[in-house]
Amino acid sequence: MAGNLVKWFYLYGPEGVPSQDSWVWRVFPEGQRWKELVGQHGENAVEETVKASAPRFHSAFVSEDVRAAPDTSLQLFHDDDGLLSLSNPPLVVFYQILFPPDNKEKALAAVKSQFDVLSLGQFDNESGTFDQNRKILLYYTITGGRVQEVDLISNLCKEKSDRITCRQRGNYDAEGVYGENVHHLHAFCNVKPSYHVVYITNRLDDSLATKIKAITSAVMSTMCLPSEESCNVCGAEFYPLPFLHFTGNMFSASCGYVNKLMSPSTFENAMTDVAGAALVAEMKETYTTKLFPLGTRILGSYQHSIDHWIGAHPDLKPCDIAPTSTDKLDETILDQMKLYSRAPAPRRGSASPGYLVSNSEWRERESKSRLKRTISLREYYYLAGNIFRWKRLYDKLPNANSWVWEWFPDGQLWELAARTSGE
Repeated sequence: MAGNLVKWFYLYGPEGVPSQDSWVWRVFPEGQRWKELVGQHGENAVEETVKASAPRFHSAFVSEDVRAAPDTSLQLFHDDDGLLSLSNPPLVVFYQILFPPDNKEKALAAVKSQFDVLSLGQFDNESGTFDQNRKILLYYTITGGRVQEVDLISNLCKEKSDRITCRQRGNYDAEGVYGENVHHLHAFCNVKPSYHVVYITNRLDDSLATKIKAITSAVMSTMCLPSEESCNVCGAEFYPLPFLHFTGNMFSASCGYVNKLMSPSTFENAMTDVAGAALVAEMKETYTTKLFPLGTRILGSYQHSIDHWIGAHPDLKPCDIAPTSTDKLDETILDQMKLYSRAPAPRRGSASPGYLVSNSEWRERESKSRLKRTISLREYYYLAGNIFRWKRLYDKLPNANSWVWEWFPDGQLWELAARTSGE
Protein backbone atom coordinates (compact mmCIF):
# COMPACT_ATOMS: atom_id res chain seq x y z
CA MET A 1 0.00 0.00 0.00
CA ALA A 2 2.79 2.41 0.90
CA GLY A 3 4.36 2.11 -2.55
CA ASN A 4 1.09 2.78 -4.33
CA LEU A 5 0.39 5.83 -2.16
CA VAL A 6 3.85 7.25 -2.92
CA LYS A 7 3.24 6.84 -6.65
CA TRP A 8 -0.25 8.34 -6.52
CA PHE A 9 0.87 11.30 -4.42
CA TYR A 10 3.94 11.91 -6.57
CA LEU A 11 2.00 11.75 -9.82
CA TYR A 12 -1.20 13.50 -8.76
CA GLY A 13 -0.50 15.35 -5.50
CA PRO A 14 -3.56 15.87 -3.27
CA GLU A 15 -5.75 14.51 -6.07
CA GLY A 16 -3.94 11.18 -5.67
CA VAL A 17 -5.70 10.41 -2.39
CA PRO A 18 -8.18 7.54 -2.95
CA SER A 19 -11.75 8.32 -1.96
CA GLN A 20 -13.09 7.13 1.39
CA ASP A 21 -15.14 4.35 -0.25
CA SER A 22 -12.33 3.22 -2.60
CA TRP A 23 -11.72 -0.52 -3.02
CA VAL A 24 -8.01 -0.09 -2.17
CA TRP A 25 -8.70 0.17 1.57
CA ARG A 26 -10.44 -3.22 1.52
CA VAL A 27 -8.00 -5.11 -0.72
CA PHE A 28 -4.53 -4.11 0.46
CA PRO A 29 -3.11 -5.30 3.82
CA GLU A 30 -3.60 -2.79 6.67
CA GLY A 31 -5.86 -0.85 4.32
CA GLN A 32 -8.06 0.53 7.10
CA ARG A 33 -5.00 1.75 9.03
CA TRP A 34 -3.62 3.46 5.92
CA LYS A 35 -7.03 5.03 5.33
CA GLU A 36 -6.88 6.56 8.83
CA LEU A 37 -3.30 7.79 8.28
CA VAL A 38 -4.20 9.41 4.96
CA GLY A 39 -7.16 11.05 6.68
CA GLN A 40 -4.78 12.50 9.30
CA HIS A 41 -1.77 13.42 7.14
CA GLY A 42 -3.02 13.55 3.55
CA GLU A 43 -0.24 13.19 0.99
CA ASN A 44 2.36 13.17 3.83
CA ALA A 45 0.97 9.93 5.29
CA VAL A 46 3.83 7.70 4.11
CA GLU A 47 6.53 10.10 5.28
CA GLU A 48 4.94 10.49 8.72
CA THR A 49 4.59 6.72 9.05
CA VAL A 50 8.24 6.17 8.12
CA LYS A 51 9.32 8.67 10.79
CA ALA A 52 7.18 6.97 13.41
CA SER A 53 8.15 3.38 12.57
CA ALA A 54 11.84 3.72 11.67
CA PRO A 55 13.93 5.14 14.56
CA ARG A 56 16.86 5.93 12.28
CA PHE A 57 14.69 8.49 10.48
CA HIS A 58 13.67 11.30 12.79
CA SER A 59 13.68 15.05 13.15
CA ALA A 60 16.62 16.82 14.80
CA PHE A 61 14.16 19.29 16.33
CA VAL A 62 11.37 19.42 18.86
CA SER A 63 7.85 20.12 17.64
CA GLU A 64 6.75 23.74 17.26
CA ASP A 65 4.34 23.46 20.21
CA VAL A 66 7.22 22.39 22.51
CA ARG A 67 9.67 25.09 21.37
CA ALA A 68 9.51 28.39 23.28
CA ALA A 69 7.48 31.11 21.65
CA PRO A 70 9.64 33.31 19.37
CA ASP A 71 9.07 36.43 21.48
CA THR A 72 10.23 34.63 24.62
CA SER A 73 13.31 33.22 22.88
CA LEU A 74 14.32 36.61 21.47
CA GLN A 75 13.86 38.37 24.80
CA LEU A 76 16.42 36.05 26.37
CA PHE A 77 19.00 37.37 23.90
CA HIS A 78 18.04 40.98 24.64
CA ASP A 79 18.69 40.24 28.31
CA ASP A 80 22.39 40.02 27.38
CA ASP A 81 22.48 43.41 25.64
CA GLY A 82 24.60 44.80 28.48
CA LEU A 83 27.31 42.17 27.97
CA LEU A 84 27.23 42.48 24.20
CA SER A 85 27.59 46.28 24.30
CA LEU A 86 30.85 46.23 26.30
CA SER A 87 33.92 47.75 24.67
CA ASN A 88 35.41 44.24 24.59
CA PRO A 89 32.26 42.13 24.12
CA PRO A 90 32.35 38.38 24.73
CA LEU A 91 32.68 35.87 21.94
CA VAL A 92 29.22 34.42 21.29
CA VAL A 93 29.32 30.62 21.19
CA PHE A 94 26.42 28.20 20.69
CA TYR A 95 27.21 24.75 22.07
CA GLN A 96 25.15 21.62 21.36
CA ILE A 97 25.92 18.94 23.96
CA LEU A 98 24.80 15.38 23.23
CA PHE A 99 24.91 12.39 25.59
CA PRO A 100 24.08 9.27 23.55
CA PRO A 101 22.89 6.45 25.82
CA ASP A 102 25.51 3.98 24.58
CA ASN A 103 28.52 6.33 24.75
CA LYS A 104 28.09 8.79 27.61
CA GLU A 105 31.67 8.45 28.88
CA LYS A 106 33.20 9.45 25.54
CA ALA A 107 30.70 12.29 25.20
CA LEU A 108 31.56 13.54 28.67
CA ALA A 109 35.30 13.41 27.94
CA ALA A 110 34.69 15.51 24.83
CA VAL A 111 32.69 18.06 26.83
CA LYS A 112 35.46 18.43 29.42
CA SER A 113 38.01 18.91 26.63
CA GLN A 114 35.90 21.60 25.02
CA PHE A 115 35.34 23.42 28.31
CA ASP A 116 39.12 23.43 28.76
CA VAL A 117 39.39 25.19 25.40
CA LEU A 118 36.54 27.61 26.20
CA SER A 119 38.24 28.61 29.45
CA LEU A 120 41.45 29.48 27.60
CA GLY A 121 39.68 32.28 25.74
CA GLN A 122 40.07 33.20 22.09
CA PHE A 123 43.32 32.40 20.29
CA ASP A 124 44.79 35.59 18.84
CA ASN A 125 46.89 34.89 15.76
CA GLU A 126 48.78 38.20 15.95
CA SER A 127 50.20 37.59 19.44
CA GLY A 128 50.25 33.79 19.11
CA THR A 129 48.56 33.43 22.49
CA PHE A 130 45.11 32.86 23.95
CA ASP A 131 43.44 36.14 24.86
CA GLN A 132 42.08 35.49 28.35
CA ASN A 133 40.57 38.97 28.46
CA ARG A 134 38.10 37.92 25.75
CA LYS A 135 35.26 36.32 27.67
CA ILE A 136 32.86 33.72 26.28
CA LEU A 137 29.07 34.05 26.23
CA LEU A 138 27.97 30.43 25.96
CA TYR A 139 24.45 29.44 24.94
CA TYR A 140 24.16 25.68 25.36
CA THR A 141 21.57 22.96 25.01
CA ILE A 142 21.77 19.40 26.35
CA THR A 143 20.34 16.32 24.66
CA GLY A 144 20.06 12.94 26.37
CA GLY A 145 21.55 14.09 29.67
CA ARG A 146 20.51 12.59 32.96
CA VAL A 147 20.39 14.69 36.13
CA GLN A 148 24.07 14.01 36.85
CA GLU A 149 25.20 15.14 33.37
CA VAL A 150 23.07 18.28 33.54
CA ASP A 151 24.49 19.08 36.97
CA LEU A 152 28.02 18.44 35.75
CA ILE A 153 27.63 21.00 32.94
CA SER A 154 26.22 23.48 35.44
CA ASN A 155 29.22 22.89 37.73
CA LEU A 156 31.69 23.32 34.87
CA CYS A 157 30.06 26.67 34.14
CA LYS A 158 30.37 27.71 37.79
CA GLU A 159 34.03 26.62 37.99
CA LYS A 160 34.90 28.68 34.94
CA SER A 161 32.50 31.58 35.54
CA ASP A 162 35.37 34.10 35.54
CA ARG A 163 35.91 33.28 31.83
CA ILE A 164 32.57 31.88 30.65
CA THR A 165 29.05 33.24 31.08
CA CYS A 166 26.69 30.29 30.58
CA ARG A 167 23.09 30.35 29.46
CA GLN A 168 21.26 27.01 29.23
CA ARG A 169 18.74 27.21 26.39
CA GLY A 170 17.21 23.74 26.57
CA ASN A 171 17.43 20.23 27.99
CA TYR A 172 15.91 17.45 25.86
CA ASP A 173 15.41 13.81 26.75
CA ALA A 174 15.16 12.48 23.20
CA GLU A 175 18.59 11.48 21.89
CA GLY A 176 17.83 12.64 18.35
CA VAL A 177 16.97 16.25 19.25
CA TYR A 178 20.36 17.78 18.50
CA GLY A 179 19.36 20.64 16.21
CA GLU A 180 17.70 23.03 18.65
CA ASN A 181 20.79 25.13 19.35
CA VAL A 182 21.16 25.92 15.66
CA HIS A 183 17.62 27.31 15.93
CA HIS A 184 18.80 29.52 18.79
CA LEU A 185 21.82 30.61 16.75
CA HIS A 186 19.54 31.52 13.84
CA ALA A 187 17.22 33.47 16.18
CA PHE A 188 20.18 35.33 17.72
CA CYS A 189 21.36 36.49 14.32
CA ASN A 190 17.86 37.71 13.50
CA VAL A 191 18.06 40.19 16.39
CA LYS A 192 21.83 40.83 16.27
CA PRO A 193 22.59 41.02 12.52
CA SER A 194 25.93 42.82 12.92
CA TYR A 195 27.48 40.08 15.10
CA HIS A 196 29.17 36.85 14.25
CA VAL A 197 28.54 33.53 15.98
CA VAL A 198 30.47 30.34 16.70
CA TYR A 199 28.86 26.90 16.71
CA ILE A 200 30.48 23.92 18.42
CA THR A 201 29.28 20.45 19.39
CA ASN A 202 30.58 17.28 21.02
CA ARG A 203 28.63 15.21 18.44
CA LEU A 204 31.59 13.95 16.42
CA ASP A 205 32.50 10.82 14.50
CA ASP A 206 35.06 8.60 16.24
CA SER A 207 37.61 9.61 13.59
CA LEU A 208 37.47 13.21 14.88
CA ALA A 209 37.56 12.52 18.63
CA THR A 210 41.30 13.23 18.88
CA LYS A 211 40.87 16.53 17.03
CA ILE A 212 38.08 17.97 19.13
CA LYS A 213 40.26 20.50 20.99
CA ALA A 214 41.94 21.66 17.80
CA ILE A 215 38.67 22.07 15.89
CA THR A 216 37.05 23.93 18.79
CA SER A 217 40.05 26.24 19.17
CA ALA A 218 40.12 26.87 15.43
CA VAL A 219 36.55 28.08 15.05
CA MET A 220 36.88 30.31 18.13
CA SER A 221 40.15 31.93 17.01
CA THR A 222 40.59 35.42 15.55
CA MET A 223 41.83 33.71 12.38
CA CYS A 224 38.29 32.38 11.88
CA LEU A 225 36.61 35.76 12.26
CA PRO A 226 34.20 35.90 9.30
CA SER A 227 33.54 38.84 7.01
CA GLU A 228 30.86 39.51 4.43
CA GLU A 229 33.41 40.40 1.75
CA SER A 230 35.78 37.44 1.59
CA CYS A 231 34.73 34.68 4.01
CA ASN A 232 31.29 34.53 5.59
CA VAL A 233 31.76 31.07 7.15
CA CYS A 234 35.03 29.68 8.55
CA GLY A 235 35.98 26.32 9.99
CA ALA A 236 39.01 24.17 10.70
CA GLU A 237 38.61 22.32 7.39
CA PHE A 238 36.17 22.84 4.53
CA TYR A 239 35.28 20.13 2.01
CA PRO A 240 33.01 20.49 -1.04
CA LEU A 241 32.24 16.75 -1.33
CA PRO A 242 29.98 14.90 -0.90
CA PHE A 243 28.24 18.14 0.13
CA LEU A 244 29.55 21.55 1.22
CA HIS A 245 30.54 21.14 4.87
CA PHE A 246 33.06 21.88 7.62
CA THR A 247 34.82 19.22 9.68
CA GLY A 248 32.78 18.33 12.75
CA ASN A 249 30.02 20.71 11.63
CA MET A 250 31.72 23.39 13.75
CA PHE A 251 32.07 26.88 12.33
CA SER A 252 32.23 30.62 12.81
CA ALA A 253 29.72 32.57 10.69
CA SER A 254 28.65 36.14 10.09
CA CYS A 255 25.06 36.85 11.07
CA GLY A 256 24.66 38.56 7.71
CA TYR A 257 25.11 35.19 6.05
CA VAL A 258 23.12 33.24 8.67
CA ASN A 259 20.15 35.56 8.10
CA LYS A 260 20.04 34.45 4.46
CA LEU A 261 19.38 30.86 5.56
CA MET A 262 15.93 29.43 6.14
CA SER A 263 15.20 28.34 9.70
CA PRO A 264 16.83 24.97 10.48
CA SER A 265 13.55 23.07 10.97
CA THR A 266 12.12 24.51 7.74
CA PHE A 267 15.37 23.52 6.05
CA GLU A 268 15.02 19.95 7.36
CA ASN A 269 11.62 19.59 5.73
CA ALA A 270 12.86 21.19 2.51
CA MET A 271 15.94 18.92 2.35
CA THR A 272 13.81 15.83 2.89
CA ASP A 273 11.70 16.89 -0.09
CA VAL A 274 14.84 17.64 -2.13
CA ALA A 275 16.27 14.21 -1.24
CA GLY A 276 13.12 12.52 -2.51
CA ALA A 277 13.24 14.50 -5.74
CA ALA A 278 16.94 13.62 -6.15
CA LEU A 279 16.22 9.89 -5.79
CA VAL A 280 13.49 10.12 -8.43
CA ALA A 281 15.87 12.06 -10.71
CA GLU A 282 18.53 9.36 -10.27
CA MET A 283 15.98 6.69 -11.24
CA LYS A 284 15.24 8.72 -14.38
CA GLU A 285 19.04 8.85 -14.99
CA THR A 286 18.98 12.64 -14.89
CA TYR A 287 22.04 12.44 -12.64
CA THR A 288 24.91 10.04 -12.15
CA THR A 289 26.16 9.06 -8.68
CA LYS A 290 29.58 7.61 -9.47
CA LEU A 291 31.39 9.27 -6.55
CA PHE A 292 29.18 8.18 -3.64
CA PRO A 293 26.06 6.05 -3.22
CA LEU A 294 22.98 8.06 -2.35
CA GLY A 295 21.89 7.80 1.29
CA THR A 296 20.06 9.86 3.91
CA ARG A 297 23.25 11.28 5.43
CA ILE A 298 24.72 12.42 2.13
CA LEU A 299 21.37 13.64 0.82
CA GLY A 300 20.74 15.56 4.04
CA SER A 301 17.23 14.27 4.73
CA TYR A 302 15.59 14.13 8.15
CA GLN A 303 18.07 14.61 11.05
CA HIS A 304 21.06 14.72 8.70
CA SER A 305 19.98 18.12 7.39
CA ILE A 306 21.70 19.72 10.39
CA ASP A 307 25.12 18.94 8.86
CA HIS A 308 24.12 20.54 5.54
CA TRP A 309 22.46 23.71 6.84
CA ILE A 310 25.38 26.14 7.14
CA GLY A 311 26.87 25.34 3.72
CA ALA A 312 23.68 25.08 1.67
CA HIS A 313 23.22 28.69 0.52
CA PRO A 314 24.62 29.76 -2.89
CA ASP A 315 26.18 32.87 -1.29
CA LEU A 316 28.56 30.75 0.81
CA LYS A 317 32.14 32.11 0.86
CA PRO A 318 34.10 29.50 2.84
CA CYS A 319 37.56 29.68 4.33
CA ASP A 320 39.46 27.37 6.66
CA ILE A 321 42.55 27.57 8.82
CA ALA A 322 43.91 24.08 9.56
CA PRO A 323 47.22 23.20 7.88
CA THR A 324 46.88 21.05 4.78
CA SER A 325 50.06 19.00 5.14
CA THR A 326 50.55 18.27 8.84
CA ASP A 327 48.55 16.77 11.68
CA LYS A 328 50.66 16.90 14.85
CA LEU A 329 48.15 15.68 17.36
CA ASP A 330 50.82 15.19 20.04
CA GLU A 331 51.48 18.94 20.16
CA THR A 332 49.84 21.23 22.71
CA ILE A 333 46.82 23.24 21.61
CA LEU A 334 48.95 26.40 21.62
CA ASP A 335 51.59 24.77 19.38
CA GLN A 336 48.92 23.43 17.05
CA MET A 337 47.27 26.82 16.68
CA LYS A 338 50.59 28.40 15.71
CA LEU A 339 50.61 26.08 12.67
CA TYR A 340 47.23 27.34 11.49
CA SER A 341 46.73 29.97 8.80
CA ARG A 342 43.65 31.32 7.07
CA ALA A 343 42.99 30.90 3.36
CA PRO A 344 40.01 30.76 1.01
CA ALA A 345 38.55 27.27 0.69
CA PRO A 346 38.47 24.68 -0.72
CA ARG A 347 42.21 24.10 -0.63
CA ARG A 348 42.62 20.48 0.54
CA GLY A 349 41.28 17.09 -0.51
CA SER A 350 37.86 17.37 -2.09
CA ALA A 351 36.09 14.94 0.29
CA SER A 352 36.57 14.58 4.03
CA PRO A 353 38.16 11.31 5.18
CA GLY A 354 35.02 10.21 7.04
CA TYR A 355 33.25 9.67 3.72
CA LEU A 356 36.03 7.72 2.00
CA VAL A 357 36.68 3.98 1.90
CA SER A 358 40.33 4.45 0.95
CA ASN A 359 42.25 7.47 -0.27
CA SER A 360 43.88 5.70 -3.21
CA GLU A 361 40.58 4.27 -4.47
CA TRP A 362 38.92 7.66 -4.04
CA ARG A 363 41.62 9.57 -5.94
CA GLU A 364 41.32 7.19 -8.88
CA ARG A 365 37.51 7.38 -8.88
CA GLU A 366 37.40 11.16 -8.69
CA SER A 367 40.12 11.61 -11.29
CA LYS A 368 38.12 9.53 -13.76
CA SER A 369 34.92 11.40 -12.94
CA ARG A 370 36.51 14.82 -13.42
CA LEU A 371 38.13 13.94 -16.71
CA LYS A 372 35.15 12.20 -18.29
CA ARG A 373 32.65 14.89 -19.25
CA THR A 374 29.77 12.43 -19.69
CA ILE A 375 30.12 11.78 -15.95
CA SER A 376 31.21 15.17 -14.59
CA LEU A 377 28.42 17.12 -16.27
CA ARG A 378 25.71 14.92 -14.74
CA GLU A 379 27.33 13.92 -11.45
CA TYR A 380 25.00 14.77 -8.56
CA TYR A 381 27.91 15.64 -6.25
CA TYR A 382 29.32 18.18 -8.67
CA LEU A 383 27.45 21.18 -10.04
CA ALA A 384 24.44 19.29 -11.42
CA GLY A 385 23.28 18.39 -7.93
CA ASN A 386 24.37 21.62 -6.27
CA ILE A 387 22.49 23.76 -8.80
CA PHE A 388 19.44 21.53 -8.33
CA ARG A 389 19.56 22.12 -4.56
CA TRP A 390 20.32 25.85 -4.71
CA LYS A 391 17.36 26.44 -7.00
CA ARG A 392 14.99 24.22 -5.03
CA LEU A 393 15.99 25.62 -1.64
CA TYR A 394 16.69 29.29 -2.33
CA ASP A 395 15.72 29.87 -5.96
CA LYS A 396 19.15 31.43 -6.44
CA LEU A 397 22.55 30.70 -7.98
CA PRO A 398 26.02 31.74 -6.82
CA ASN A 399 27.36 35.01 -8.18
CA ALA A 400 29.40 34.95 -11.37
CA ASN A 401 32.63 35.39 -9.35
CA SER A 402 31.84 32.59 -6.90
CA TRP A 403 34.49 29.98 -6.16
CA VAL A 404 32.13 27.17 -7.27
CA TRP A 405 32.49 27.92 -11.00
CA GLU A 406 36.27 27.59 -10.73
CA TRP A 407 36.49 24.57 -8.46
CA PHE A 408 33.89 22.17 -9.87
CA PRO A 409 34.42 20.49 -13.27
CA ASP A 410 32.91 22.31 -16.26
CA GLY A 411 32.13 25.29 -14.03
CA GLN A 412 32.11 27.94 -16.73
CA LEU A 413 29.86 25.82 -18.92
CA TRP A 414 27.44 25.24 -16.04
CA GLU A 415 27.48 28.91 -15.05
CA LEU A 416 26.43 29.94 -18.54
CA ALA A 417 23.86 27.16 -18.86
CA ALA A 418 22.31 27.77 -15.47
CA ARG A 419 21.88 31.48 -16.08
CA THR A 420 20.36 31.02 -19.51
CA SER A 421 18.25 27.93 -18.86
CA GLY A 422 17.63 27.88 -15.10
CA GLU A 423 17.32 24.63 -13.17
